[in-house]
Amino acid sequence: MITHAFEALAKSEREAFGVPDHPVLIVQHPIGTVKQEEVNRRADAAFEKLVEILLDPQQKKAAVG
Repeated sequence: MITHAFEALAKSEREAFGVPDHPVLIVQHPIGTVKQEEVNRRADAAFEKLVEILLDPQQKKAAVG
């Protein structure tokens, strides 16, 4: 799981580790400067997509608003 600001970094890391197709969940940036309630809301929104990725790792990329 990453924020969209780090999508390019995640791509290069996956390639460097030899797993370019490893799935990644992309969430809205930033996280560190938002209130806890907003982080909870984002986590709730991302949870279903995270479960889908864990159950079907063939998904290349999943973005959550």
